[in-house]
Amino acid sequence: MTRVRIGVLGLGAVTQSVHLPLLARRWDLFEIAAVADLSAERTTTVADRYGVAGRFTSRADLVAAHTEGTCPLDAVLVATTGTHGADVIALTDAGLAVLAEKPLALAETEIDAIDAAVAGGGRVQLGYMKEYDPATAGAARALAGRQVRAVTVEILHPTSGAQLQFARLLPPAGDVDPVALATAVAPTTTALDQALGADLDPRWRGLYEGVIIGSIVHDISLLRHLGHPITGVESAATWGASDAGPGSVEVLGELASGARLHLGWHFLPDYPDYRETVTFHHEGGSVSLVFSVPYLLNAPTVLTVVSRGEDGAEIRSEHRSSQQEAFENELTAFHALVTSGEQPFSGPVQGRADLVVAQRILARLGQRHGFTPGGESAAH
Repeated sequence: MTRVRIGVLGLGAVTQSVHLPLLARRWDLFEIAAVADLSAERTTTVADRYGVAGRFTSRADLVAAHTEGTCPLDAVLVATTGTHGADVIALTDAGLAVLAEKPLALAETEIDAIDAAVAGGGRVQLGYMKEYDPATAGAARALAGRQVRAVTVEILHPTSGAQLQFARLLPPAGDVDPVALATAVAPTTTALDQALGADLDPRWRGLYEGVIIGSIVHDISLLRHLGHPITGVESAATWGASDAGPGSVEVLGELASGARLHLGWHFLPDYPDYRETVTFHHEGGSVSLVFSVPYLLNAPTVLTVVSRGEDGAEIRSEHRSSQQEAFENELTAFHALVTSGEQPFSGPVQGRADLVVAQRILARLGQRHGFTPGGESAAH
């Protein structure tokens, strides 16, 4: 098996708790050849922990070392804050395959540029780990041939700190150069301007980036992956926002299969654990997925299938697998993309489709709450 020389760009919470431990676990598939973060202190600490020679404090330095041959790479995992559009384009231009955590982009304009890079031979995978969950595959089998009538999604979201207590993350970086930080943040600001207009209230910009693209997009992509993409967003509402967090978001819509969607996302700071429940009701029963804390490796997603027995009794079966990890399966798929060109479940095409739905949700929020987004969202 060919080992892929991989660089990791962005050493925050998800990288520390998920990606680096799994890359080390899959030593048979990957060699961690470089790490990069705006914080030199964090970069050094992580590189020492994993025995990584390539250490950089910018994407530009990482790309330059690869180009010069001092730190040759095959691929890069991108897990920086904000949009990943600019990173993806720069890395594909350097001939590197890219696994980009969501969001791939915040604006369709960015995806236009990524599409051009892919058309020129770039290889890009979008990191939706739920698509690689064994329970998701089981749900697909249970739904095959069924006429789905309704889908409900409920996300109960405590603070990120509560979800990551187990991870023993490094303390926040205190050595980041303000100029470097401003440079890194600029593409996100530009993308938000393109997607929503420069004059939209920061509250709505934050809800779009942090909640719709930052969390709900996982369910948008999951429904698409399972053959029930959202084709219409009829209404959206939000309530309960405070200094503690963004409150709740409700979305009502229509799926390509003709089924109806009810989605509720709720930020509940003191809720015991993250829980995400996706339920499909069809003419003969139900199929339900319950996802737990996403960063807790090998915590199984619970698949429950409800059907009717020959005697009319309810049959309820529960399935869970702790021997497969969704993030690990995602990395395996990325290895296949890099080494053999096998296409992943999601790339720029699927990312664009999900982005359009996200912008439609924001537009319906505008209709409900009396604001008018500009930019690309104005068309929805």
